[in-house]
Amino acid sequence: MDNSKSVNPFQPVQPSDRLVYLATNDLDFTAHLSQQINHFGYIVQHVRDIKSLQNAIADQNSVAIIIDIPSDEDQPNEKEIFAEISALQHNYSNFIFTSDYDDQIVRLKSIRAGGTAFFTKPINIISLIDKLDSLIKSPSPPQPSKVLIIEDQPTVASYYQMVLKMSGLDAQIIADPRNVLEQLREFHPDLILMNTFLSGIDAADLARVIRQIDDFVSIPIIFLSNEDDFGKRIEALDLGGDDFLVKPIKASHLMAVVRSRLERSKTLRYYMVRDSLTNLLNHTAFSNVLAQEVNRCKRQNATLALAMIDIDHFKMVNDKYGHAAGDSALRGMSRLLQQRLRRSDIVGRYGGDEFVAVLIDCEAEQALRIMDDIRIHFSEIEFYPNETRSLSLTFSCGISTFPTYQSAERLSDSADQALYIAKAGQRNRVIIALP
Repeated sequence: MDNSKSVNPFQPVQPSDRLVYLATNDLDFTAHLSQQINHFGYIVQHVRDIKSLQNAIADQNSVAIIIDIPSDEDQPNEKEIFAEISALQHNYSNFIFTSDYDDQIVRLKSIRAGGTAFFTKPINIISLIDKLDSLIKSPSPPQPSKVLIIEDQPTVASYYQMVLKMSGLDAQIIADPRNVLEQLREFHPDLILMNTFLSGIDAADLARVIRQIDDFVSIPIIFLSNEDDFGKRIEALDLGGDDFLVKPIKASHLMAVVRSRLERSKTLRYYMVRDSLTNLLNHTAFSNVLAQEVNRCKRQNATLALAMIDIDHFKMVNDKYGHAAGDSALRGMSRLLQQRLRRSDIVGRYGGDEFVAVLIDCEAEQALRIMDDIRIHFSEIEFYPNETRSLSLTFSCGISTFPTYQSAERLSDSADQALYIAKAGQRNRVIIALP
């Protein structure tokens, strides 16, 4: 079952935020690269030579322009080629160069001509996709970081809030510290500013309570005090505080500390929940998200599908071609899932060669069609464990759905059983778990 649309690289295409121009006189290379890139959601527009590239480009917002450097026998005037490419730099950027040979002089010329990447043939498609993905600008601005101000002096709290909001942050005040936990869970801040002297509650005890909650154990806490007491500073750090500021605090100083702590916390949280190779959610983080989505479905009477994926004969890839080839396959699987699923869907790596995906508002048959389409695309990707041969892989998949299975545990167990059935048979197939 293949629902993918073939793209003819030799026909004009409409402007697209996933459009890639390819300048080459090698038609076989064009057809092959177009097919491979299309698996990841990109569209290739072919241009035969550099001279006609300027007139052919209709979309200045294309992802990149790939320029194939011809061999000497095909094009003796290499100097002229790079001169023509350099002339395009005034209007276009994101040039990617390909070549039959890994030549240092050609690499230097490509850099001077504005190249952002250089690939030798046969091209590692996953590395190329990584580069293209990195060139795509985010379709929407990031959400502002959220800061919770625990301060029972209204004038001071309003001042902090004004400073933070003027810097583009989302700041909320808690004037009554006895209601912190309720607002903490509702607002879910990225950082807490807390006065060390609160009426009716000890700030040290409140910090301890916050640190006992798993969701906030790593949240940065900046203590604000009227006293520059070394003992208080030590106590604040012992409580897990990240900084200790003495009032009055200049706006510039406050923002410098807040932004520094937010950036560091963002980086740490990212690596705590992400798999280092694929950048997908790791096992623990995905399990938590799955449980949250099941609870949401119960509240909203919604549906979801859980897909559990395992690359077939993956151990053979590592044993025969080495772990670098295995890593390339894992990254390819990761990229394909992210490109072919919707932004609302959630993808994770369970470990080894096993991946998982939550398909939001998705029934069983719809999930089957989606995952089978991805299965076909994956089987047609060519990996290159070495320069002399290509390698094609397949995967097996098990699917379970809510509300057929009413808990995250039952969803996972059922999808895993369906995956076992798929792998125990002929592999390279998608199986739906039956109740």
